[in-house]
Amino acid sequence: MRIRTKVILIQMAIVAGLIVYFKVALPNMEKARLAARVAGREKAIGSFFQSVTVEVGSEEAAPGGGATAGRARRLRVLPDVNEVQRQLGAPDQSMTDFAGALHLTWIGQERKLLASFNKGRLYALTISDLAGEHGVRVFESSAQWQRF
Repeated sequence: MRIRTKVILIQMAIVAGLIVYFKVALPNMEKARLAARVAGREKAIGSFFQSVTVEVGSEEAAPGGGATAGRARRLRVLPDVNEVQRQLGAPDQSMTDFAGALHLTWIGQERKLLASFNKGRLYALTISDLAGEHGVRVFESSAQWQRF
C-alpha cells in the first residue's frame, strides 16, 4: 500500500511538472525567442539601409539647397532581389504593381523597410518609423530623394 502511494505521488508530480512546463515555461521561451528575432530583424534593417545608401555631399545635393541638402541620400549599390533577401531574410509583405515592379517590406520593432525592385534590381528604398510614419525615401539619384 505504501509503495502504491509513492508511485501515485511521483506520477502526479511528473504530470504537474509537465503542466507547468507547457503552460508557463514554453510560452515564456517562445516570447524570448520572438523578441530576439525581432531585435535581430531591426538590426538587419538598419545595417542594410546604411550599407546600400550614401549621404550626398552639399555640392551634389544642389537642387534647392536648404537645410535638407546635407542629409540627402542616394543608393550606393543596386543589389538584386536575392541578395537583399539573403541579407534580410524573407519579407513580411510582398506586392507587385501594375508596371511589374516588385515591392518587398520588412517590418522590425521600430522601423519598416520597403524595397522596390524593377527588373530584379533595387531602384528605391523607403525606411519609415512605425511610431509616427516619418521616414526617408531613397532613389538611385539624389535628385529624387524625399523625406516624409
